[in-house]
Amino acid sequence: MKIAFIPPINKSDYLANTVIDGILWQKKEGSDFEFKIPDYLYPCPYDLKLYKLAENEFADFAQSADLVVLAWGKNATNYDLAGKINKWNKTIFIDGSELGKNNRFDANIANAVKDLSYKGIGAIDQEMLSKCSLYFRREQPYIQGILPLPFGIESRYVAHFNSRVKKDIDFACVFGQEDYPILRKEAREYLELFCKKNGFSCFTKRTKGFNFDDNNKLAGRDQFYDVLARSKVGISIGGGGFDTARFWETLGNNCILLTEKIGIYEAPSKALDYKRIWQFKDIEEFKVQLAKLASYLQNEYNQEAMKEEYEKILAEHSTKARVHTILDEVKKREL
Repeated sequence: MKIAFIPPINKSDYLANTVIDGILWQKKEGSDFEFKIPDYLYPCPYDLKLYKLAENEFADFAQSADLVVLAWGKNATNYDLAGKINKWNKTIFIDGSELGKNNRFDANIANAVKDLSYKGIGAIDQEMLSKCSLYFRREQPYIQGILPLPFGIESRYVAHFNSRVKKDIDFACVFGQEDYPILRKEAREYLELFCKKNGFSCFTKRTKGFNFDDNNKLAGRDQFYDVLARSKVGISIGGGGFDTARFWETLGNNCILLTEKIGIYEAPSKALDYKRIWQFKDIEEFKVQLAKLASYLQNEYNQEAMKEEYEKILAEHSTKARVHTILDEVKKREL
């Protein structure tokens, strides 16, 4: 299968990386994908040198491709290249946008997104909805013609986890920013007090606070994945969107996940019904769940017993699985 992928210009996006990683992961495991990406700046955590073509060559490749993937990027979506290729019958749109700040809690904004009157960041791209053969979206709402495609567990998330290493950190709670929602800061501060009072270990250093390593490179992300790999419980609270990388990073490291009420899939989806996911709606319910989890860690926690469910989660929510979701729909629609 020939896949032409159009990333944002000079702007990394987590959902674009989800799909890229899923394709590369499947290629490593033997899938017969011919994957190409245009040779312009796209900051990506994965090495794409082998797959880059000059833009004109890429456009020629896309003309014969089975699938053209156009990925959203904040003020950086390459609509011009997609228009130049002009194969909308083979083009799918990957919308990784979010409403931002606390807008996801605003009922008026949510209704405006649904009725297509909202025009800000996180709005549904009506032109792409009408032009593209498929439209996948990271965030609610999934109105008619739109399919859910949240972030997934990337290969880099699982790279530090070793099932033979005993987890020695009870709770991990790290957010890139704590300004919105305020629940992030409230949860982190309460966790620190709770652990100090009750003798549990926790890691709550801000990602940007990691020290530079010997090569003068900010090693924060790798250090954080090392922490998650050692943690029994990871805490996730969405930022500008319902979906957040922390959710999938935590699951990818075989942790129990303590998370705000899940809004990634719309009800009545059962896609995230796992024993290891504990939910809360506000800071008071967070406190209750935290106390219950602390008791669970002391009396019932068994790292080895989590293995079967962990493998099920990887099978259903890895980036490989997200690419399967796309290709299954492509096959279903006979594109």
